[in-house]
This record gives sequence, structure tokens and C-alpha cells, in this order.
Amino acid sequence: MSQRPLKLKFIGALVEQLGAQLYPSATATVAELISNAWDADARNVWVNIPLGKSWTDDDVIEVLDDGHGMTREQAQSQYLVVGRKRRLQDKGITTDGRLVHGRKGIGKLAAFGTAKILECYTIQEGQVVSFRLDYDAIRQAEPGADCEVEETETQELLCTPDSTPLANGTRIRLSKLRLKRAISEDQFLKSMSRRFAIDQADMRVFINGMQLQRFDMELEYRFPKDGQPSGYECQVGDDGWGTEKLPSGKEVRWWIGFTPKPLEAEYLRGISILGRKKMLQRPFMFERSQGVQGQLGQEYVVGEVVAEWLDTGVDIEDDLIQTNRDQLKLEDERVQELLQWGRRRLDWALSQRLAKRRKKAEEATEAPDLTELLKDFTPTEQRHLGDIAVKAAMIGDPDPDEIHDFMEEVVTGFRDRAVRELMERVRVEDEGFQSNFWGLVREFSLIDARKNYSIIRARLETIERLDAAIKSGAKEVPEIHNTIKMFPWLLDPRWSLLGDEVSLDTFAEEYTPTIDKETGIRLDFLFILQPKPPAPSDELLVVEIKRGFKPGGSSIHRANETEVNKFHAYVLAVGKEYSKNSNSPSVNGLMIANGYTQRADLIRESLQEVQGVTLEFRTWDNVIENTRRLHTGWLEVTRATRVSLGQ
Repeated sequence: MSQRPLKLKFIGALVEQLGAQLYPSATATVAELISNAWDADARNVWVNIPLGKSWTDDDVIEVLDDGHGMTREQAQSQYLVVGRKRRLQDKGITTDGRLVHGRKGIGKLAAFGTAKILECYTIQEGQVVSFRLDYDAIRQAEPGADCEVEETETQELLCTPDSTPLANGTRIRLSKLRLKRAISEDQFLKSMSRRFAIDQADMRVFINGMQLQRFDMELEYRFPKDGQPSGYECQVGDDGWGTEKLPSGKEVRWWIGFTPKPLEAEYLRGISILGRKKMLQRPFMFERSQGVQGQLGQEYVVGEVVAEWLDTGVDIEDDLIQTNRDQLKLEDERVQELLQWGRRRLDWALSQRLAKRRKKAEEATEAPDLTELLKDFTPTEQRHLGDIAVKAAMIGDPDPDEIHDFMEEVVTGFRDRAVRELMERVRVEDEGFQSNFWGLVREFSLIDARKNYSIIRARLETIERLDAAIKSGAKEVPEIHNTIKMFPWLLDPRWSLLGDEVSLDTFAEEYTPTIDKETGIRLDFLFILQPKPPAPSDELLVVEIKRGFKPGGSSIHRANETEVNKFHAYVLAVGKEYSKNSNSPSVNGLMIANGYTQRADLIRESLQEVQGVTLEFRTWDNVIENTRRLHTGWLEVTRATRVSLGQ
């Protein structure tokens, strides 16, 4: 009994592995569609893609080109055949003599990494073909069955963005976009510029109306333009590219550059490999060592290498590029020669950058003002301090004033043993430590700025609460009294009670104010401003507070002559008690009231002239306004500091 022969069958879900998973980004999808336009001998490609916003169900991506388009027969026998080897036809050269980008015949499936619907409208010499591919329908196709393509009809003309009709060309429209997150316009443009090295005279690409430019960045150094490797035969062209031959005779063209500041975006960092004017390997570091020394300087590296021989074959055995077409088969032994060369060249470039930065740093630290700063030290100390200045100048990109300010701090604390030990570490530590130095300095500054910003915002809220309480007629005790005791800086920023510099009500062992026998009233506060123990107190301040308004806030509460006289008596009593000490502090007084009776006002004016003590009289409006203005100013300073530090 004969049996049916075994057959290899394909199911529609294969499109998921060949499309959605191989091309999971919009950049990869659009790049493949641009490559299709290149292979169609297009002179112009117009891309419209929603950037800088989250995608919705109504958003679409369109790629239009003025290439040769397709007839219905060509669409069927070429475009709609998955796995067709494009390079077997006409030796992989287009009608206009371009080297073909397409190879495996699956790039068309890249659209399904980004969208579920692909609509193709193509015209050649007046013959229009229009069809639609549905990702979900293809995935559900039975094994071995052909996927029927939905042909569509349209009366619209194929026109350029300026409404010029095209006699030949193709438009691919993608809808039901799968990716929803917003794509940065700057990131998309830079990523796309790295993927192609197409001359503008050959083909122009416009993205949302902007012409795509050749990859370029601001560089501090670019090799071999700024220095050539010795011991190698490297020819440097007028364009700054170097040309070398590998031991096997294969040719590479290259440049390696270093940006002034670290590249935070990984998609920019590294060296890309190009062939046929297209990226064959996304930016990388030639698989270098990833230790501290190996990583040093890599965050500044950009570059390109052209190796046409990597993309010349037509069969799978000749192919050195992975299926997604933007990564080399790095494990293939035929790629090892390029990797070894790349590691050597990158190591050389990194060492050249380090040498040039050292020379630049040494020149910067020879400035007269820095020499003057170090003149009082011994020659040995000057050398050590000079080394530290050079290290500081090499790290990051500090300006001369920043280096000078840093060295002033170093010089100020140099004779302190701990500071000397830290500076010696900076001088001898490896570059991995030093590369983080200025970042740590700025980070500590940022932390301090953030902390100050939060504190000042909270203080401004407290000021407003006190102002409202005063105006509503709050009593001295307990409302105002408790607020001032908790937040003494409301009266004067010096009294912030930070550390040991200011004490409040800690005078019990030295002096306990007595209660007035007639009125039963005692002074409100005694602030002791003193250095850290065991140093003696150097200033005492007696504070008496009175309510600002009468209950309900209807009118101002005015202090009378008795209250003013008792305040004076309190200050004198404290001064007399402390005068018994051998190192007696100065004793002063502050009284706060929103107004005074006519008699009290005369006494107040006379008391301000008394010798031996300083008596100050303020209003609540004056206290709150001054404190509010001062903290508002601090808030602006800390806000500006945070902005300058990058937050």
C-alpha cells in the first residue's frame, strides 16, 4: 500500500517569527521600507510617522517613494513571495546600478513588527496595483495554504507631498499600530541617520517634512583626522576617513570620535558597521573587555566602519549578517579578523583621547591664577597639588573657574590630615574612580539643593500660617508662644536651632528667670547663641512677644507702658545674673508687638538709647514681611541651583 509522501508545510503564524519578533521597533520597520525604496531606484522617499506622542488607533505610518513601482505581475512574483532571494536577479544590482539592500525576501514582513495592517499602492507607467495585507488573517492561515491577498480599489492619484502626480512609485501605509508609547523625534531621526550612509545625490529621505541628514555629531576629537595610528599603513582622506587593509587583504574605512560630554543614549554610543550604504551592525564596542579600564571613555565613543566585503554573498553560506539585518554574526570565524582589528583600533583611540585630554588639562592648570594659588607650598607639595588639578581638569568637562574653585577648597584644607589623604587618593586612583569625581561633586550639590528647596517651601507655608494666626487675634499663650518655640527662625533666621550653635531654654542650671510678684508674668523666651561646647555662651537674647490683634482680628493690640517697662526689667535681670560669670556674654532684648500706646511709645524710644544693652522693638508685620522676603529669595536661589545642576 503506497503512502503519501511527507511534506514540509508552513503556517501563517510564521509571519510572527519573521516579522513581529525580528523587527520589534518602528525604527527597524521604517528602515526596511526605506531600503525597499532604495532597491526600487527611488530618488526621494517621504516618511510620515507620528512622533512625540502616544499612538492611537487613528494613527498611521506612510512611506512614499518615487521609485519604479510595480506591475501586478511584479507584485505577485516578487513582492508577495516570502523568502525570494533578491540578489540572484541581475547579480544583485538595480536598474540604475545600485547594490541591492534586500537579501532574504522577508523585509516586507518588518511592517508587522509595528502594525497589523499593510496597504500597498503602487504604480508603474500608469498601471495601478493596490492591495491590503492583514496580520491577523495571515496568522490564521491553514498549513500549506496560500494567503489570499485583498485587492483594493482607489481613484486617488499617487502624489508627492507638494501634490505632484507620480508616474511611477509606491506608497506603503501602516495602520492599527501595535506600539503605543511615544517615540522621541530627536531619537528617531538620529537612529535613522545611523542606519544609512546614502549620498543625498543618490536618494533623499524626508521624515515628517525634514530631510534626513548624514550622521554627524559635535566631537572633541576625531581619529584618524586628529591623529594616526603608528606602525600601520593608514591612508587618511580629505573627508577625515582612514583606509586600512586587514592582514587578509580585506579593506576597511573608518573613523572614531569622542563627544565632549557622555552619551546617555545607548543607541548613539559605539561604532556602527556599514556596507552597501546601510548599517550592518548596530553601534557596539567590538566586544571589548567590560572591566573598569575597558569601560573608561566608552560613554563618549561614536564612529563608523565601512566593510563592504561583509555583505557580498548571495547564499546563506556567504551571509555574515543576522536575519534582522542590523547585527553581524559575531561568532562566525570570518568576522573575527574585523573584531580583532576593531578592538585594537578602539583601544588606540581611547589611549589617544586620554593623552590629548591630559595635555589639555596640563595647559589649563598652568594658568597664572592657579600658579599664584600654590606659590606658598614646597616644590613637592606643588607637584602633588598640580597632579590633583590635572586630574580634576581631565574629569568630565569642568570650566577653568570650576577647577580654580575646587583647588581653592583643596588648598584651604590641605594641611588637614584627612583632606591630604583624600587628595592623595584622587591623585593616584585609577581612571575609573576619577571618571565619577565631578559627578559626585555635582550630585552632592544637587542633594543639598533639593533639601534646601524642600525646607524653604515648608518654611514659607509656616510663615503664612503664623501671619494668619496673628491677624485673627491669636493669643500670646499658647498659640503664638508655641509656634515661636517650635520655629524660632520665624523671628530671625539665625535661630534655626541647627546642631549645637543655638540653644533654646537650656539655661536652667545657670539662670532661671523669676516670676514677677505683682503680675505673675515672666519673660517669654531666652535664646542663647553660643559656639559648640565647651566654649562659653557669647550672646543672649531675651524675647518678649505680644499678640498682634485683639480677639477676632478687629483692631490692633497695643502694648502698654507697664509691659514695655517689665520687658526692660527682664533684660536687665538676665544681664545682671550673667555678669557674675568671668566670661559674661552680651545680653540684648527683642520685643514684638503690632503697636504701642502713646505713653508706651515714648518709653520705648527712650529705652533704645540706654547704654549697656541693646533693645529692639519690631512689629509683627515687619517680622513676617522680612522673613517671608528672605525665604522667597532663598527659594529662587535654590531653584536656580537645581536647574543649573540638571534637575
